[in-house]
Amino acid sequence: MNNCANCGIFACRQGQPEKAPEFCPMRDQQELYEETIAEYQKTEINNIARHAAIVEAAGYRIWTRLEEIIEFAWRANFQKLGLAFCVGLRKEARQVAKILSDAGFQVESVACKTGAKPKELLGIKDGQKVRPGQFEAMCNPIAQAKILNAAKTQLNILLGLCVGHDTLFIRYAQAPVTVLATKDRALAHNPLGAIYAEYYFAEKLAGHQRPALETAEGVEVTPRVLEAVKKAAPDGRLTCAAARALAVRVGVRPQVIGAACDELKIKIKGCELGCF
Repeated sequence: MNNCANCGIFACRQGQPEKAPEFCPMRDQQELYEETIAEYQKTEINNIARHAAIVEAAGYRIWTRLEEIIEFAWRANFQKLGLAFCVGLRKEARQVAKILSDAGFQVESVACKTGAKPKELLGIKDGQKVRPGQFEAMCNPIAQAKILNAAKTQLNILLGLCVGHDTLFIRYAQAPVTVLATKDRALAHNPLGAIYAEYYFAEKLAGHQRPALETAEGVEVTPRVLEAVKKAAPDGRLTCAAARALAVRVGVRPQVIGAACDELKIKIKGCELGCF
């Protein structure tokens, strides 16, 4: 089992493979490493790898991520760039496209909702939407990738695509892909904030479990949420304000608390917003 995340030696970084622990892949996969070195000799791959290393050294602790992308694209001679972005970051996308254009690149940009197809085409139920009861366009990363493929972009930049949507874009894109920013609405698009603020987030992260219940509306409710609702409503009743506060505390959408209450036959009272 490869277990680099728990290595306290990192002999690879020091150039001392003889000190590698037993679980290190350098111990028994030398043939694999030889194969990868051969890959780096290929012209297209070497162009990316060599200039990535050059940019790393040139801008180390100096350049922002956006500056690194600009410098890398220049050096690797990528002139036509693709920008696949989330519509939730459309203002940021406009600024990024302008900066890249001002830097001398041709920019092809495509929003995630392109195609205007309803989420129902994916088998999504109304209760599984961000805003139930309304039309919601599905994110369409495959179309984003294919549009940029047709435009023959040389390097694609991801800006805020959701988890899974970015996976599909990368799978279908023909040009190399890099990431400017990943989406994290809870942490101002700084996912590692959950690691750096470990004391605050440890309990919240540990509370995530495989969904055990899916309601008729398609809302997923975990045993942890059911237990939290039971404790919050010992008399079988819960106010709207308490339900919304519980949703924040447990880290789920209000609709999940509503679904849990329905499952437990708990009545929510005093709701003026139509959330439950």
